[in-house]
Amino acid sequence: MKKSVNIPRKSSWIGGMFIIITVFITLIFIIISYFVAQESPEERVFVNAIMLGTFSMMLIISVSFYNTKYNIKNGVLTSWSPFMFIKIRLKNIKSVEKTLFPFGFRVGASFYCGAYYFPNLGWTGVIITNMKDTILIKTKDGKKYIISPKNPEKFMKILKSRK
Repeated sequence: MKKSVNIPRKSSWIGGMFIIITVFITLIFIIISYFVAQESPEERVFVNAIMLGTFSMMLIISVSFYNTKYNIKNGVLTSWSPFMFIKIRLKNIKSVEKTLFPFGFRVGASFYCGAYYFPNLGWTGVIITNMKDTILIKTKDGKKYIISPKNPEKFMKILKSRK
């Protein structure tokens, strides 16, 4: 079966926000580490460990944002992010529709991926790189996903034609 890879457009403000937050958090931790080292060198190890963990997570999120893609292979749509993995059999898709990104609450998620709760949809898996090209995928087993492929109309036709 033919493989299809869709690399979505990346929102410069979302990507820029990840980079700015990463730099800001790193600077704050460097300053905190400096002052903690003045008081207690033993506590500096703890602060540095937290700093390294936070920096690593932000770096992983930033890199994965810029590497987001939607793959269709062997009748399965897949996409990966640090907080969400999407794997949908095309035969299991109930409906696909273009949508505006709704207001919702992030749970265990970054600004572009994870589990969201939308009052009008319920729990939804999200991996988006911009707010304009979003499509809603509903599966026969009741799961919902929002993604942001490049050329959403064309991508929706690909999903529907490969069922």
